[in-house]
Amino acid sequence: MKPLLRVPSPSQVLGVAAVALVLAGCRQPKPAGGGDMAGMPGMADMPGMNMSGDSGVALDRPAASRLGITFARAASRPVRQAIRLAGTLTYAEPRRIYVNARVSGWIERLDADYVGKPVRAGDVLLAIYSPELVSGQEEYLAARRLGDATLLAAARRRLTLWNVPEEEIAELDRSGQPRRTLDLRAPRTGEIAEKMVIDGQAIHAGDNLFLIADRSALWVDVAVFEMDAPLVRIGTPVSLAVGALPGHLYPGRVAFIQPDVDERTRTLTARVEVANRDGQLRPGMYAAVELAPAAQVGLAVPLEAVLPTGTTNLVFVNRGDGAFMPREVVVGARGDSLIEIRSGLKPGDEVVASATYLLDSESNLAAAMQGLMLQMGMGLDMGGMSGRQGPATGTPGVMAKPEVKRDSAKGGRP
Repeated sequence: MKPLLRVPSPSQVLGVAAVALVLAGCRQPKPAGGGDMAGMPGMADMPGMNMSGDSGVALDRPAASRLGITFARAASRPVRQAIRLAGTLTYAEPRRIYVNARVSGWIERLDADYVGKPVRAGDVLLAIYSPELVSGQEEYLAARRLGDATLLAAARRRLTLWNVPEEEIAELDRSGQPRRTLDLRAPRTGEIAEKMVIDGQAIHAGDNLFLIADRSALWVDVAVFEMDAPLVRIGTPVSLAVGALPGHLYPGRVAFIQPDVDERTRTLTARVEVANRDGQLRPGMYAAVELAPAAQVGLAVPLEAVLPTGTTNLVFVNRGDGAFMPREVVVGARGDSLIEIRSGLKPGDEVVASATYLLDSESNLAAAMQGLMLQMGMGLDMGGMSGRQGPATGTPGVMAKPEVKRDSAKGGRP
């Protein structure tokens, strides 16, 4: 009867050949003090770096300095997190006012004759001719001549509701003659932001004629991302700059925060108020706004010391013998140069402060190669061609003899 042999497949043969080559390379003599990975090519050949047997990286300080690697210690420091945003300057709404007509008539004289004209409170904007206004003045004078206090009070109240100023009523009492026109005056200091009338135009009661705005203080609406929303408070100081005035910074503050989040942009609108004392800022200018929330004091390291991996954050910490080990940390506030460490470090821990990507590659290489060597030392399962220990020698990697089925009827011979 023919013996039953397990014939390896071509892929298994190739696998055994590859393992044999790796084993041959790993059995090279190790230099003294080089660790398990000292003979392996790669980043460990770089001056100043050596792999340790537990995935740490030993650094030679002078050589590491030439590679641009620096070191720092974790310490309790204030972490100031600046938020940089952009927006457009506009007039502050409380500093805008519409000027409208209380009576119907015609514009006989227009003093505020162009947009942007500066005006002061009390300046004459235009003169209105209104037959209704002339009739009201005559009624007031008639009641005054009759001496009827009730009629006089009613006529005076009508003139007041038509926005006739007290000094003009006093002039009417003195002269005894009605005026043909009514002067409409500016209620506040500012500039003509909008003009809706021209000279000679007919107007009706309730028509808006001018918009006067004061730009001694301006607003900027900025969009704050959801992740930064907890840092923004009413009263948070800001610094504003515009491209038209390089080198000029204007202080301001957050005056209002919208209660809802924009569902499309996932941002929160914050309104910044900035003083325009020199008058150089103008509505419509594009402004860069930097919010400066209060600094948070906590355990911090340089920003470049933390290496984000996508799911975790790592720092390389000196374990005490000059080798640096990767350690997972939980980060908090992120400043311009520092980052808060909420857990994973303690004050005084020395960490790699720059070029952490070099150590990350070195550590990953050390861990991968060390794991490969451990797997080879324990034996590799290659399916039907796994290395089995011999019955007497226990030598790994020696294939077992093929099983032969013996026939008892022939005296135990095959």
